[in-house]
Amino acid sequence: MKIGFYGASKAGISLALYFKEHGLEITGFYNRTYEKAIKASSMTKTHAFKSPEKLVEASDVIFIAISDTFIEEVSKNLYSPHLSQKVLGHLSGVLTSDAIKTECRGRFSLHPIQTLRGQPEDVQILKKAVFSLEGDDEGKKIAKIILQKIGNKYIELKKEDKIVYHLAATVASNYLVALLNFSYLLYKKIGLEDEVIFSIIKPLSFASLENFLKDRLNCLTGPAARGDVLTLQKHYNALPDEKKTAFLELLKLAADLIFEKRDKDVYEKLQQFINSVRW
Repeated sequence: MKIGFYGASKAGISLALYFKEHGLEITGFYNRTYEKAIKASSMTKTHAFKSPEKLVEASDVIFIAISDTFIEEVSKNLYSPHLSQKVLGHLSGVLTSDAIKTECRGRFSLHPIQTLRGQPEDVQILKKAVFSLEGDDEGKKIAKIILQKIGNKYIELKKEDKIVYHLAATVASNYLVALLNFSYLLYKKIGLEDEVIFSIIKPLSFASLENFLKDRLNCLTGPAARGDVLTLQKHYNALPDEKKTAFLELLKLAADLIFEKRDKDVYEKLQQFINSVRW
C-alpha cells in the first residue's frame, strides 16, 4: 500500500513520519506551493510531486491533508484517469467523508485526537494518540489496515456524531486553554508576576485533571461542591460585569455534575443562587 499526501500541512507531515516509523510506504507530498512540498518531502525522505495527478498516479491511498475549508473544493477538482481505483481520506475532525466529492474506490476520514506541529517529535506524541474513523465500507477497510499497522486505539464514528465528537475534543483542549487564561488574568489583576501565577495554576490544574480521570463524580472541590453560596456571591461580585455570565455558565456546568452525583441539597443551593443573581 502506497500512501501520498495532498497538502504539506503540519498534520500531514507528522502522520507521514509516524506511518514511516511503522513500516508504511509513503510516496510523498503535493502542495500548491511547491517549496512546501519539497520541505515536507525532505523531512520525511519522500518525493515532492509537482502536480496532484502525479501524486495520485504514484499512490494507492491519498490523504487530503489541508484546511477543512478547502477539502470539498480540492476533491472536486482532483483528476486522474485512475482515480476510481484510489482510496481518498482526509484528516478533519469535524467533516465526514462525504466532504470528498469525487468518484473514487473508497473514502474515509481519519482524525488523530492530538495537537500536531509537523515536527519529528510528534512521532512520540502520536504513539499515545487515539484516532477516530468514519467512512464508507471500502474506505474504512483500508483505513483499518493502516490503523492495524500503527497499532493505535481508535473509535469508529457514525457520520451524524462527528460534530459532537469534535466539539468534545475542542472543549477538552482549546476551551480549557481559554479557561486557564481566565484564571491567569484574574491573578494578573492583583499584580502577580507570570512565574508566580504559573506556579499556582500548574499544580491546581494538574491535580484537577488527575482527580477527574480517577473519580469523575467525586473530584469537584471548592465552594460550588460545598454549596457555599456566601463565597460564590463574593466571587460573583468581584468579577467585571462582562465576565459574570461566563461565571454563572461555569457554575451551571458544575451543578450538572453535582446533580449527576445525586447531591440534592447542594444542587438546589446552586440553582437558587444562579436564579437569584440572574434576575
